[in-house]
Amino acid sequence: MKFKDIQQIHSSARLNRYLRAGNGDKRKAVFLYKKNIELSQRFFGLLNIFEVMLRNAIHKNYSAHFNDDEWIVNQTAEGKLLHNDSETIHEAEALFRKKGIYNADRMVSAFTLGFWTYMFTKQEYRLGGKTLLSIFPHRAKGTTQKIVYQDLTRIREFRNRIAHHEPIIFDTAHRVNLTYATEIHATISRYVSFLGYSPDYVFSLSERPDELLKQISEMKL
Repeated sequence: MKFKDIQQIHSSARLNRYLRAGNGDKRKAVFLYKKNIELSQRFFGLLNIFEVMLRNAIHKNYSAHFNDDEWIVNQTAEGKLLHNDSETIHEAEALFRKKGIYNADRMVSAFTLGFWTYMFTKQEYRLGGKTLLSIFPHRAKGTTQKIVYQDLTRIREFRNRIAHHEPIIFDTAHRVNLTYATEIHATISRYVSFLGYSPDYVFSLSERPDELLKQISEMKL
């Protein structure tokens, strides 16, 4: 697409960031816009895989800890793990029951990465019996609940940038800078390893961002 067409469809304010990054060169701005979309698509594949792995591991842990496959619904009472989310949880439960499709697996898939990340806050970690770090059998020494929460929060914030169509190839001064994306890629891969899997093997299900990161970093601006 031509710059003016993208600008008309996506707004001048959005495209101007790419134009500044390309030093006013419209061709480079279009290239960067396209590459940001491609990179976001590849990251979204990785993020989806990781999110499913994370929530399934948490579900397995708490199903065993509480001896209850329906722990999500049954941990909403006062003083229990999910009391603060009780309204949202029971809304999802009621909807599934109304449709006749309620089961534990559907409840696990009903909630966002933010929901699962919040399991690692200090209070929720304590209410969960301080068992949740066990889902990372290969975690690095010194990996605490607090560190996990901080890392998962950064991954979630990165995911939200993509979901809201924000650039992931710039720094705060709108210069091409892939440090953020590269660090997130490394963090996701590290946590897949912590879960006990090979990132290369797991991410073979999706296009990986490695080569695209290299291509963008080598662009002459």
